[in-house]
Amino acid sequence: MKSTLDEQLKELGEDLQVKSQAKGELKRRVLQNAAAPRKNHGRKYVWAVAAVCLLVLTSPFYSTTMAGIASKILPLDIRSSLSDGGGTNITRDLYEMVEKEGYMLNSVGVTPSPYTIEINLILDGGTLKDAQDHLTPLVETYLNENGYDQYELVFSEMEEMPSYEDADETGILLEQINEIAVEIFTAYGYAEEAAQLGIGLNKTEPAYTATLDMPDHITEADKIVADMKKEFKERDIKVKGIEVQTFNLAHRQQDNRWGMIASDIYDAMAGKSAYQVSGLSYKVKKGHTYVWLKTDFTKRPGGELIREIEEAVQKYLAAPETAEIIQNDAYTIQLLLKDKTPFLEVTN
Repeated sequence: MKSTLDEQLKELGEDLQVKSQAKGELKRRVLQNAAAPRKNHGRKYVWAVAAVCLLVLTSPFYSTTMAGIASKILPLDIRSSLSDGGGTNITRDLYEMVEKEGYMLNSVGVTPSPYTIEINLILDGGTLKDAQDHLTPLVETYLNENGYDQYELVFSEMEEMPSYEDADETGILLEQINEIAVEIFTAYGYAEEAAQLGIGLNKTEPAYTATLDMPDHITEADKIVADMKKEFKERDIKVKGIEVQTFNLAHRQQDNRWGMIASDIYDAMAGKSAYQVSGLSYKVKKGHTYVWLKTDFTKRPGGELIREIEEAVQKYLAAPETAEIIQNDAYTIQLLLKDKTPFLEVTN
């Protein structure tokens, strides 16, 4: 990471050769973006956008240097994935972008440390290199426009399509088992719990064994399992048994809530060199949620950056859509140095 913003600006000036046609195109794009309705984030945000627009209008393309500068100028904005329009959903956006270019996709995935974006294509004619050459500039433009400047981009090809027969058989069987489970749990008065069930399959010749993950407070568990087996037999479903595991419903629901919240916070900072985020973990213990965001900082970053992160996290947690999810959960969110020493804590 460059030591100062001035050094990056100097490097940018040396690298770029301004072409009037490209500058005009970028100006049109920025003005279009500026015309779109946005929430008011205050004067600080307006000044930041103006600064980034100035950088954009004086360069013919978006470079990683440009993205690095943008990531340091634009204030951190953490948005709920449940809010109107959501935040920047990188996998969703890239999936849609690649599909619009006429390619079939198996998956778009993001993995941390190093922050890696993998686009797995299903190619029907053409080579992976052709697809990569076509898509790379489009993907990099999107990433740079959104402040990503610390990432690896990987394209791969799905080498072998999964067997349709096996996938279809398993999918149909899971759907049948889930339908039976929901019907029976609901009949016993556990409609809410039915939505939290975990159902899987283990293939054991010549039939399958079903796995059922269910809440531990259900007193009629044995009767429910017996009724499910009876339904399997009556509908001639080739499942020879049910393996049951239990969980605490309140714990599971809290865990699910904070999985989304932790991801929102991580996603807003990952892939941007200003924040050096390298990993995320969380757990719920005795009703208290702990979230840890690991960074590559070897020493405590400057106070201004810490204040920016803390303010953004507090603002996100206080937003109505987030507060509604949190309910009365106790929580502690920590950002850690590379040696796992906390340098920022947000807690209630």
